[in-house]
Parts: sequence; structure tokens; C-alpha cells
Amino acid sequence: MLGKSQVVDLTHALDERALSQPLDPPPASPPVPPPAGQERPRNEAAGEADRNSATARFSVPADLTTHLELPVIVVKGKATVAQIPARELFVHAVLVDVSAKVAQMDDYRVTVDDLRAWERRNGRIPKGSGVLLRTGWSRRWGDPVRYLNLDAQGVPRVPGFSLAALNFLVTEREVRGVGLDAFFPDGTPGNPDEEARALLHAGKWQLVNLTNLNLLPAKGAKLVIAPLRLKAGSAPVRVIAILP
Repeated sequence: MLGKSQVVDLTHALDERALSQPLDPPPASPPVPPPAGQERPRNEAAGEADRNSATARFSVPADLTTHLELPVIVVKGKATVAQIPARELFVHAVLVDVSAKVAQMDDYRVTVDDLRAWERRNGRIPKGSGVLLRTGWSRRWGDPVRYLNLDAQGVPRVPGFSLAALNFLVTEREVRGVGLDAFFPDGTPGNPDEEARALLHAGKWQLVNLTNLNLLPAKGAKLVIAPLRLKAGSAPVRVIAILP
């Protein structure tokens, strides 16, 4: 069926070792995450209060899984994972590689200039596409402490999109969603997750904790996004890339 097309799995394997890792900084003893398949879905009804709360913590074990997040997390009445039309889960992908810049600065944020530089080399980002960001962060996956990269205040220092870059993708390029090989910090002290919430408020999805982005071309790949069909705003997902 696929002919000579190459297929790349962009999903991290989930094992007991990953699930047993604490997500909070020492010295407190955090609760052990539940076994795979028994995770508590994100509570959309909690709304923005939970996300801005100083006592909010990472969803467990969502931050150590490849997963899909939808606008219903922050906007009531939007489609859940179970309700999203299946055709919305097939997209053309473009890949923006900023791994060299992230190697110099852990929490580098992609700028509009980065996106315009990509377009000068590859052409305009297509409307309705999924923009994937390669930061190189997935190399840290085997070490959750380095992957979460919490500073002394418990704030994750991780790479991602700047708010200006997301606004550019949403308003000027009309993308369907974005993905990256790191994660959007979720309600941690001192970080209101403004970038991720801005994307969700704009009605776009986000994919986090991807891997193998180094195997994708800058353009031409197609994505198959296959989440668990949960009646929730977030779900573990298998993401497959089909290369030309």
C-alpha cells in the first residue's frame, strides 16, 4: 500500500522505567505514577485556575508520554479527542530544525525570524499543515530529570515556540497545529504556559514529546496522528510519518 515510501514512528515507547520516574524535584517523595492505561486524564473542567495555580503539578504520566492536546483543555465546548473528526488527524508536515540553537540555550524559543528563514529555504508554510519543531530534546528522554530540566524554583527550562512565532503560524499561515520533541510546561510555578495556552485558545492542537524528528525532511512528510479515543482534551498518541 505504501509502495517505496518510508515510514517513521515519532512516538516514544512507554515502559515501567519511565512510569516509575518522579516528576517533582527532590527532596520531597512524589507519588508513583499509575500503570500505563490507568492514567487520570487531564481535567478540562479545572480550567485556567488549575493551570495558573502555584500548587499545580505535572499530569502523571502525561509529561512522559507522547500525547495530543486539544483546545477543549482551555475552551469549554470544543471537541474532545473522542469527538474530533478522523480526517483532522491526517496532515502534511513541515519540520523546523533549531537543535543547534537549543544546544547553546536550553530554553530557546523559536522566533518569527526562524520561521521566515525556513520559508526562504523551503517555500511558504502551507495552510492547514502541522509544523514540527526539532529541538534535539528527545536525546534526554532516557533521563527524566534532564528531560524536565527543572531549575532551582521548580520551573522547567525547555525549548519551544515563542508566543510571536505561534501567533504568526496561527494568523498568517493558518496551520492546523504544531508538535515538538520536548513538552509545553504545564502550570508550574512562575510559568503560566502562555505559549501553549495561546495555541489552544486559537483552536489548534499540539503534539508533545515526539521523537525521531531527525529522520524527517524539511517538507513533504505526511502525518498520521492516532490518539486513544478518550472523552478528554488530551490523550496518549501514536504519531506516524510517511516520507515521500
